[in-house]
Amino acid sequence: MANHVYFNIDLSLDAGQTTLVENLGEMCKTKNGEMEWLSYEVQNLPIYPVPYNEEDWYSWGCEHMGAKWIQVDDWSEYGMSGHSAWSPPVPFLENFIQYIFDELGGMPTAKMTYEDEFRNFVGVMECWIDEDTGEVNHDICEADGSELIETLEEWSGWDTHHPEFSWWDLKEAKNGKEYEPQEVLDEMVYDFFEDCKVGVRHD
Repeated sequence: MANHVYFNIDLSLDAGQTTLVENLGEMCKTKNGEMEWLSYEVQNLPIYPVPYNEEDWYSWGCEHMGAKWIQVDDWSEYGMSGHSAWSPPVPFLENFIQYIFDELGGMPTAKMTYEDEFRNFVGVMECWIDEDTGEVNHDICEADGSELIETLEEWSGWDTHHPEFSWWDLKEAKNGKEYEPQEVLDEMVYDFFEDCKVGVRHD
C-alpha cells in the first residue's frame, strides 16, 4: 500500500481566473459511497498535454500528475487539498497553472505544502508563470524526516528512538521547560511551511 502524501494548494488568481477554477472543479466532481462524499477526479481534467489514458493509468499518472493517483477532497476557487501516492503532485500543479494561463493569461501563482504521512519528508512548492516565456516554473524546498528529528533531539536532549520514549507525554527539554514532543514536531513542520527552514521556535 502506498504512503499517502498530504498536500494543500493555495491559489493566487485574478478575478476571471477564479471562475475557471470553479468550473474545473464542477467538471471533475463526483460522489462516492452511500454517504455520497465528494471527491474530484482530477485525471479527467482538460489540463494535461496528453489526455488521461485509463489503460496505462499508472505510467500516465506518474508522468502527468506526479503520482499514480491523486485524491482531491476539498476544492474551491482559492485552492484544494487532498493526498497522493508516494510523492507530491508536482506535475499536476504545473499543468494546472499552465492551463489557467493558456486559457486566460494573467499571472496565476500557487503554493503547495505537503508532507508524507509518516513525515519521511515535508516540502513547499511555489509555482508561477515566467513573464518572458509564458511557461510554468516552480521552486521546491524540502526537508527529510531525519533532519527534523535530529534538529529536535539536538534542541531538546531527548532520545526519540528510546523504546520507552512517548511523543504524547510532557518531557523536560534542555531549557528546563516541559513540552509535548509531538506538538513541538508539528510546530517545526508548520514553521517550515512558512520559511523553508528547519528549526525549533522555542529558546
